[in-house]
Amino acid sequence: MSDIKRVKNEKDNIELPKLKDEYKNKNDKSIYTITLDDIVKLVENHELKKDSIIKKEDLNFVKKENKLNEKKLITNEEEKQIKNIKNDNNDIKIKQEITNSQKEDNHNKEKTKRKKLNKGKLISLIILLIMIPVLVFSTYKIINYLIETPKTKDLIKEINDTTEVNEYESDEAEIVKSDEKPNTPYWNFIKMKLIDVNFDSLKKTNSDTVAWLFVGGTNVNYPVVQTSDNDYYLNHSFDKTKNSGGWLFMDYRNSKDDYGRNTIIYGHNMKNQTMFGTLKNLLSRSWYNTEDNRIIKMSSEKYNTLWQIYSVYTLETTSDYIQTEFASDEEYQTFIDLVKGRSIADFNTTVTTSDKTLTLSTCHGSAKKLVVHAKLIKIEAK
Repeated sequence: MSDIKRVKNEKDNIELPKLKDEYKNKNDKSIYTITLDDIVKLVENHELKKDSIIKKEDLNFVKKENKLNEKKLITNEEEKQIKNIKNDNNDIKIKQEITNSQKEDNHNKEKTKRKKLNKGKLISLIILLIMIPVLVFSTYKIINYLIETPKTKDLIKEINDTTEVNEYESDEAEIVKSDEKPNTPYWNFIKMKLIDVNFDSLKKTNSDTVAWLFVGGTNVNYPVVQTSDNDYYLNHSFDKTKNSGGWLFMDYRNSKDDYGRNTIIYGHNMKNQTMFGTLKNLLSRSWYNTEDNRIIKMSSEKYNTLWQIYSVYTLETTSDYIQTEFASDEEYQTFIDLVKGRSIADFNTTVTTSDKTLTLSTCHGSAKKLVVHAKLIKIEAK
C-alpha cells in the first residue's frame, strides 16, 4: 500500500518502461484522461522498483488502449446490433418492397378490372342505345300490325260484299294461239271460266283501281290499283289510309288498258295471310298437284283474262325479272328463258316471244323475293 500511496502522491514522477513496452500502441495518437483507479490497478499488477518513475505520458497509452479495447468492444457490439438492425431494416425494406409491389400489382389488377368493367359497361350502354330504337320501332310495328290487321280484313270484307265478281263461260273469248303440244295442261286450261267484275263501286272507293286478281289455291282475290309510282301503295290501303300492309298494285310503267310483254303486280307477303301472304302456297307440292290451281284469273275495265303459270321461284332481291320493255324478240326470249329456267317445278308449258307475261312479286324472308310468271292464254273484251 505504501507503493500505491507513493504512486498516488508522485504519479507525475513515476516511469514504467515495462508497462510502456507492453501496452503502448504506437499507431494511436489519441490522448485519454487517466484516473487514480487506473494508476492503482497498474501498480498492483506490476513489480515496481523503488527508483521507477511513472510519467504521465507513459500512462496515456495504457488508458487509451483500454479505452480502445472498450471502444472496440462497444463498437463491435454496436456494429453487430447495427448489422442486425440493418438486416432487420433490409428485411423490413424487402418486405415493404414486396408489399408495395403486391399493392401495386393489386392496384394495377384493380385498375385493369375497372377498365374492363368500364369498357363492358360502355359496350352494354352502346348496345342498349342501339336496341332501344329497334325495340321502340318493333313495338310500334307490332302495335300497328295489331291495329291494322282488323282494319284490312274489315275492308276486304266490305269490298267483297259490295263488289260483283261473276264467273262465266264464253264462246266469244279469244284463245291465244300457242305452240303447246297435245295432252298438255294448256288444252284444259283454255276451257276454264273467266271472271267479270263490276268496277263501279270499286272506283267510288278508289279511282286508282285497274283490275281484279284471283290466284287459285290462295287467298288472293282482291282489286288491283295503280298510281304514278311504285311506292305509294307499299304503305297505303285500298281506301288510301296509311297502312303498313299496303295493297296490290300494278307497276306504274305498265298500261292498264293494253297488256304488254311483262305486266307486273306487287304486294306484301303479310303474315295475316292478306295481300300476297298466301302466295307462298305455290311453293308446296300439294298446291302444284292440284292442276286447276295453276291458272290466274284477272278482270279489268276492258278485258277478262286467263293466265297459265309457267314459273315459280324464290331468289335474292334483284330487278332482272321486272323488266317491262324489250328492244327485240331476242331480248324478250332471253328474259323468258331466264325466268322459266329458275322455276322450282316443271309446268309442262311452252312460252315464246308471241306470249304475254304476267308477273307477281312479293317478299320472301328479309332478303329474297317470291316470283310467279304466267302467260296469257285466253282474253275477252268487255
